[in-house]
Amino acid sequence: MSIDASSIKAALYEEGIDLVGIAGADSLMVASPPRPATALMPTARSVIVMAVAHSLGAVYAPDIRLWTRNKMQTSRLLDQAAEKVARWLEREGFLSLPISADKPAEIHKLDPCTGKKLPHTRAVGHLSLKHAAVSAGLGQIGRSNLLLTPQYGPHQRLGAIVTEAPLEADPYREWDLCMEGCSRCIMACSVKALSHSGYDVDSCFDYWSLGFERKRPSSISEWPAFVGMLLRHVKRRDFFTEVGQIYITDVDFCIECMKACPVGESWEKIRPKGI
Repeated sequence: MSIDASSIKAALYEEGIDLVGIAGADSLMVASPPRPATALMPTARSVIVMAVAHSLGAVYAPDIRLWTRNKMQTSRLLDQAAEKVARWLEREGFLSLPISADKPAEIHKLDPCTGKKLPHTRAVGHLSLKHAAVSAGLGQIGRSNLLLTPQYGPHQRLGAIVTEAPLEADPYREWDLCMEGCSRCIMACSVKALSHSGYDVDSCFDYWSLGFERKRPSSISEWPAFVGMLLRHVKRRDFFTEVGQIYITDVDFCIECMKACPVGESWEKIRPKGI
């Protein structure tokens, strides 16, 4: 089989991948801090971006742990497909690097751009998969700060392969998927991390990963309320048991912005009424 964009896409679809886009390695939209594909592989020519849709039933399940399991399975599918196709590319003579759909990630206490201490520890992906997906024409970043695709809205997991193979890139597209005047994701955010003016990553991270409705204090005056919150959590939660579940099975605490989003043509017939 020849190595070209169409054969790569066909192989990935055969593995159960729902969406595939290809971008030039030297023309990726980068996040902050910048993580260009060529920093991971200086000889890279292409970035293959893959998406697998979540089960919509899992998204709207009454317990987020049910969605967590589905998230883990989509990540596994993406990682297995990336490993398989990357090995095939290397057998054909093209150095290739699978990028995991999930952890591990870089953990920073210091700003990698300035060297100054960050007010909040940051987890940074080795490659911003949602920005790579935008570069490959798959969708746009919505008001929720999530990737939106016309097919699945915010309900997909992403993976990628960085490779030396010179593949034809898909054209960049300007999407207009966020409905005019829609603020459902902003209204759904429990910790007000979303607004029309931007996104507060620290508040979102603490609630999404720990279930804390307050982020860690940045001033002495914020400590009493923060300690009060911790005491309320201690009364009703078993942190020792939870830590094992969180870090072994990667439990999340919030996907309300995803639930609230009406985008995704593939879900029109089965999306629960009232969404």
